[in-house]
Amino acid sequence: MPIACLHIPRFTVEVERQRRNDLTTRLILIGDAAVLDSSLGAETSGVRRGMRMSEAIGLCHRAQVLPPDFPHYQRRFEEVLDFLASYSPEIEASGLGTAFLSLDGLSEESSAYAEGLISSLHRRLNFMAAVGVADGKFTARVAAHITRPGLVKAASLGEEAAFMAPLPVDQLPAGESMRWRLRLLGIETIGDIARMPMGAFQQQFGPEGKRCWELANGIDDEPLLPRVKEETIVKRLQMPAPAVTLEAILMGVERLVQATYGDSDRRGRWVRKAVVRAALDGGGTWELPVPFREAKADPRDAWFAVKGAVERRPPERPVEELEIELVGLCGESGKQATMFNEKGKLRDQITEAVRQLRAQHGDDLIGKVVEVEPWSRIPERRMALADFDH
Repeated sequence: MPIACLHIPRFTVEVERQRRNDLTTRLILIGDAAVLDSSLGAETSGVRRGMRMSEAIGLCHRAQVLPPDFPHYQRRFEEVLDFLASYSPEIEASGLGTAFLSLDGLSEESSAYAEGLISSLHRRLNFMAAVGVADGKFTARVAAHITRPGLVKAASLGEEAAFMAPLPVDQLPAGESMRWRLRLLGIETIGDIARMPMGAFQQQFGPEGKRCWELANGIDDEPLLPRVKEETIVKRLQMPAPAVTLEAILMGVERLVQATYGDSDRRGRWVRKAVVRAALDGGGTWELPVPFREAKADPRDAWFAVKGAVERRPPERPVEELEIELVGLCGESGKQATMFNEKGKLRDQITEAVRQLRAQHGDDLIGKVVEVEPWSRIPERRMALADFDH
């Protein structure tokens, strides 16, 4: 099945630049103790993902260092996925900035289709992506990562091994230990692996080696796992001035809870989870998921749970905007049914079964286990067999 992989390089950097105009031409490092992402200019200076932030600042001392804002990044990526869903019924997210699309049943040529996808995404959301097209997810991903944003690279059907052959082994999903051993053996390209006997390679590198050998030979049967989008209800509230006190924040959250529960799209359904978000003064966001122990149909019950959660973990800075999202809409309360709903009927059935067993085998063979000394260190004293009392 033909698959396209859409990849937005340095996705979090692009999201930050869209949010802040002053970052358009700046070198950017995103992360805390380690680098999560960096701009192209910082990469040119030698910065790499996972590098210690102190080391990255030493290589690129003029860069603007930003703390990661994962809730905001995830919301922007959800916008990308929603856009892609209009192009393909089967979408799989694969980390921030990367997604797979099924091209099964496509009527037009896949490269032209992908070019239109890149252009539409840039017009709609201002992200520039690269697209790889192949008959398997791995080859499509590699193709997307080695081509420049705005371009499409396709591996011909049945030619995946030839496409991968000249690429370095670093493209394979191998651990650092396996890569180190490959370098010691002088194995530098994926084609070098593809030419080896599978049995001997697997004997050296185990299941990981087998997987890499299969990918090097274009064997990739990993299925696409379509994204399942839950129906949600979202309401936002712009604060007239940044809310500093917890009381002011709670008033806004309560108003939003009432508004979301009163939305016509809920249609009386129960809610399993609420997510409270806030845009903070000075930049950044705050997010608090509030899963309900039991699904809530009454906004007063939901507000009680949300209020307690916000009081325990309030925003760390003044709030400029609040948002509530109701997740997991369902037609029932979601309460788990007990095993013995019909206790009377079940008791009658047990009594009849005991009567029949006694008639066949006598009273001595039927009993029940009762606790005697559950605290005892001697197992035999903890329980005892008593006559069955029906």
